[in-house]
Amino acid sequence: MNRRILFLYLTKHSGHYSAALAIQQSLLEFEPGAETRMLDSFKHSNPVLSKVTLRAYLAMLKTAPEIWEYMYDNPDFKERTKAIREILNRGNSKKLNKVIAEFQPDTVVCTQAFACGVMASWKRVNPRHPLKLVGVLTDFVAHRYWADPQVDLYVAPNDEIKNALESQGVLASRIVVTGIPTNQQFRQPVDKVAVTRRMGLKPDLPTILVMGGSLGLGPMKSVIRKLDKLPQPFHIIAVTGQNEKLQESLMRKGDKLRHPTHILGFVDNVRELMEVAEVVITKPGGITTAEALIKRLPMIIINPIPGQEQKNADFLLAQRVAVQAEDANDVRLYVDEFFRNPVKLRQMREAAAKLGRPHAAEDAARAILALHTVSPELVLA
Repeated sequence: MNRRILFLYLTKHSGHYSAALAIQQSLLEFEPGAETRMLDSFKHSNPVLSKVTLRAYLAMLKTAPEIWEYMYDNPDFKERTKAIREILNRGNSKKLNKVIAEFQPDTVVCTQAFACGVMASWKRVNPRHPLKLVGVLTDFVAHRYWADPQVDLYVAPNDEIKNALESQGVLASRIVVTGIPTNQQFRQPVDKVAVTRRMGLKPDLPTILVMGGSLGLGPMKSVIRKLDKLPQPFHIIAVTGQNEKLQESLMRKGDKLRHPTHILGFVDNVRELMEVAEVVITKPGGITTAEALIKRLPMIIINPIPGQEQKNADFLLAQRVAVQAEDANDVRLYVDEFFRNPVKLRQMREAAAKLGRPHAAEDAARAILALHTVSPELVLA
C-alpha cells in the first residue's frame, strides 16, 4: 500500500505553503509511489472560528501589537488558555474529519502551529488511530504553542530551537534539525549574466532588492523614496507580492525616480533576483530569510511583526547576517554605509554562507519517511 501523506499549511502563497511544497517535492523524489495532498488548514476548519481568529489577529497587529507580543510566547498565558484552545481546536478539527476519512493519511505534516494544534487535538480524540503527526517550524524561533506530546516529529531549523523544544518537554528523539525547508531551486546555480541581461540591468551597477513578503507589507514606498536620494548609482528591484495597489502606485512614480527602478508584483524567480542583488531590504519572514541565507545575501530588516518576526530578526542580528532599520531613513543610512564600506557586506555574506541550509527540504523528507520505515538511506547523518 502506498504511503499517504497530508500536508497542512496556512493560506496559499505563504511561507508555510512554500515549505510544504518543498518537502513534498523532495519526498516524492525519495518515494515516487507516495500519495500526497496539500490542504489549506484555514479553509478546512470551522469557518466562523477561523474568520474571528484571523480578524482578531490582524486587528491586534494594527492597533495593539504589544498585546500580541505578550500572548505570543508567554508560558502563563499558554497555561491559562489551555482549556479554551483545546475546545477551539476540536471545533476546528471537525471539518478535517471528512478529509482524513476519505484520504486516510498515515502521516500529517503541519507547517504552521495552528494546524499542528488542531491535529494534536484530533489525535487526543482518536487515541487508537496510528496517524503520525509532524510539526515543521518555519521560523528561527519556537514559540510555546508548538510543544505538544501528540506530535511525533518536529523538524527544527537550528539547535537553539531543538533546545527550546526540549525545555518545554519535547523528547530529544522527536526532534530533527534540518534548517528551514526551501525550494530546491535555491541551491541550483543561476546564470547571473543572463538574468542581468534579461532584466535590462547594467552589469556594472549594484542592485538593491526591496521585498514586502507575499502581501507586499511594510513601508516600501518610503524606502524607495529615501533610497532614491542616495548619490551612488544603482538599480532597485521592488517586489510587491499580491499587493496590486502598491505595485500600481510605485509604477506611477517609477519614471520620476533618478535610479532605475523595476517594479514587480508576485514573482516566481526570487532566487534569480537574490542572485543579482547586493543586499535585500525585507521583513524577516522565516522562508524569505532562509532563502537569502542560501544565496549569501546580506539583509536590512524593517518593520518586523511583534512575535515571530521580531524574534527572527533578533536571531539574524545575533548571527551578523542582518541589520535592523527603524524606519526608511535608517535604511538609506545603512545602504550608504554598505556602499562606502564593502568589507561589511563581504563579512555578512561570509556569515550567511555558514547559516544557509540548502538541503533542508531533503533532510526533512528523509526524517518524515523514516517515521514509518527506518532504513539506513533515510536516516539523517
